[in-house]
Amino acid sequence: MNTLSYGLLGFLANQSMSGYDLTSKMNLFWHTRHSHIYPLLAKLEEDGYVEFRLVQQSGKPDKKIYTPTNKGLEATKKWLEEVTSEPVTKDEMLLKTYCLHILDKEKAMQIIKAREEMYSNKFLTYKQKIEDLKKESGKELLSTDSGYFGRFVILNKILGDSKWGMEWCQWVYSLYSNGNISNIFEENPFK
Repeated sequence: MNTLSYGLLGFLANQSMSGYDLTSKMNLFWHTRHSHIYPLLAKLEEDGYVEFRLVQQSGKPDKKIYTPTNKGLEATKKWLEEVTSEPVTKDEMLLKTYCLHILDKEKAMQIIKAREEMYSNKFLTYKQKIEDLKKESGKELLSTDSGYFGRFVILNKILGDSKWGMEWCQWVYSLYSNGNISNIFEENPFK
């Protein structure tokens, strides 16, 4: 099984879901599409890792709600205990930043400001998601055994990454706006 398959099993261990719901949840951490999720779910079902129940919908096809089997839960536990590989970075902005010297200063500063705005919007969005989760979970969130706990700490990681991204953009922007970067090593806030 691939990592995405294990991730799906992990989500299902927390809560039974449809393929659509799984795609929405998975995209918080791992960009994927329905066209990737549904074949994996079919393979997981064929191999005995998940089962589903049909939910009738009016005017729409029946919806499959997936739940992991005992075999699926055991496989997920085994995967969780394995050493986690280093994250793969694929960030177009980092690639563009490497090449910013090709642009004039004003264009480069616009690109950095636009990225800072993206991080700012993401920060506000995830701050609200955390508040919504707190309301939804109530006292269940107070336990590391709760299915809400993982979502809470991940949302906070994304929030922190957004905050750090804003700070990084502000720092890069300040390097452009100061015009003198001779003391760049002393000013670097990320030493």
